[in-house]
Amino acid sequence: MVTIKYEFRSMQEKLDIMIQRDEENILTKTKDLSMYDTGDIDNKLPINTQEQLEELENDLSNNKHYRCQMIKRLSSVGGKSIKIMAKRIMAILFIPEILCEFSYSGRSNKKRPFEKLLVNKIIFDSVLTIKKFANADNAANEIEQVIKYFLIQTPFKIKDRAGK
Repeated sequence: MVTIKYEFRSMQEKLDIMIQRDEENILTKTKDLSMYDTGDIDNKLPINTQEQLEELENDLSNNKHYRCQMIKRLSSVGGKSIKIMAKRIMAILFIPEILCEFSYSGRSNKKRPFEKLLVNKIIFDSVLTIKKFANADNAANEIEQVIKYFLIQTPFKIKDRAGK
């Protein structure tokens, strides 16, 4: 009699665990489906002002779901190489005038450090979600170099555009 009770209790616990896992899977799938809705993100891009950048930074730090949506949206940009993808992401995220206020490490007195922004981490995560780029030996270094170059070249792009 005692063994039957024990077996019954054991089976009940296993069923409870299976039901809980099934419910968690349903919730995960629902979250995954909602992550494909990136309309809210697209409406906020590109970033035109410092206030918009600060708002984006707050959203990224306070809302994990929004952060995942942003990574998924930016990783959908694609590209044949890390360089192309990182440039496309930077072009989607920012207008050139905003980027003139930054250098990658912010060493000069006039410019703010881009590497300290959460958006910088999002760019890295977005590129590295692509398997072929994540497996590259120097992927993180290459992304950093592209961002540095993009930030350096931005003032010249603005001058060229104004001269035309």
